[in-house]
Amino acid sequence: MSKTNASGPEGAGEAKLAELSKRDWILLPFAGILAVVLLGVSCELLANFLFPASSQGFSDCFVQDDPTGDAPAKPNSVCAEQIAESGYTAEYRFNSRGNRAGMELRPKTPGTYRIVMIGSSFAMGLFVPREKTFAALVPVELSQRTGRNVELYNEATGGKFRGGPFPAPGASMQINEALSANPDLILWIVTSNDFLTASSGESAAPGVQENAHARDEQPASLLNNGKLSAGVDAVLEKFRDRFDQTRAALMLKHFLLEDETQGKYVTSYLQNEVDAGFLKSQPSAKWQRLEQNFEREAAAYEARAKAAGVPLVAVFVPNRAQAAMISMEKRPEGYDPYRLDQELGRIVASHGGTYLDILPDYRTIPNPEQNYFPVDGHPDADGHAMIAKFLVKELTDGKVQALAAKSQPQTNMAQGK
Repeated sequence: MSKTNASGPEGAGEAKLAELSKRDWILLPFAGILAVVLLGVSCELLANFLFPASSQGFSDCFVQDDPTGDAPAKPNSVCAEQIAESGYTAEYRFNSRGNRAGMELRPKTPGTYRIVMIGSSFAMGLFVPREKTFAALVPVELSQRTGRNVELYNEATGGKFRGGPFPAPGASMQINEALSANPDLILWIVTSNDFLTASSGESAAPGVQENAHARDEQPASLLNNGKLSAGVDAVLEKFRDRFDQTRAALMLKHFLLEDETQGKYVTSYLQNEVDAGFLKSQPSAKWQRLEQNFEREAAAYEARAKAAGVPLVAVFVPNRAQAAMISMEKRPEGYDPYRLDQELGRIVASHGGTYLDILPDYRTIPNPEQNYFPVDGHPDADGHAMIAKFLVKELTDGKVQALAAKSQPQTNMAQGK
């Protein structure tokens, strides 16, 4: 049997194939990476076109170098922003007191009933034009229903880098600012996030730490014990963090959340123990501490208001997932969307305040979660109109005698984004 001639045609072909194989090991991964990059860039450009976002003059309104983000808004300043999920630009126009009130605080005219509203970003109307917020809609409807000249002065702050959280650490003194506005009533808008910012020193950080600890307790993967695993995990984590900051990621999340059924959305939300802890029927030790801390803050607020002879009225406004859960026919076992609402009602009533419960009203709205920005979670313009409707209903039903409705005309509050 004769041997193959390496210098013949067959040997040359094999050598060429070997050379191509080596080249392919370089070119094919490069081509794959290039395709992924081009796809990512195209997706990001499309997301920027479909979900535009902008901000103007933020340095004029907010302290930029404050690491806490809790500095108050600058007085007499104007800025604007449009988040990617919103179809409109929200202008933030702050008066001489640094409030997004739509007016200057002046002495009350005779016969005016003044409500001073306190709270955080929901009450401030973050990402929504002021004229579409419930702070602007409520006094108009109250005036129509009561036959009185009702004025609402909004002292709510906007959260991180938009005026700080409320209540902030040591915020019991801030009630004096509300009282200095000579109110006939203080309206306190409370959300679940406000329990995280009470003056206890607690914040979302403990929850994050608990979540990290929970991850540590998960079964080890095949790679968990080596340096390779640590390196791969670090790269993947960094890639995920960078991707989460892209407009393409927001676009994908928006469409997924917007099209998700109510049940699937709630189920997905509840998988994050840090966010969903307040919805549990049996609160964790962490949430029991947060509620105790919040009660101390509320007691200080109510004591100061009582001493000044001003009624304090509190209302709990649900977040997007909580609103969805309220309207569901069957709720997940072990969760109760009314528990924290009822606890707040007990806290407020036990210290002499008045509590208005608007949560049952969410059952009258099919899919109320659609009135929130899906990814960001704040109420949109329709959400503010919905909240305004519920607030007016509760404020005029007799719990606040001075605002008891003379008649019940059909509401004319504006709807629409």
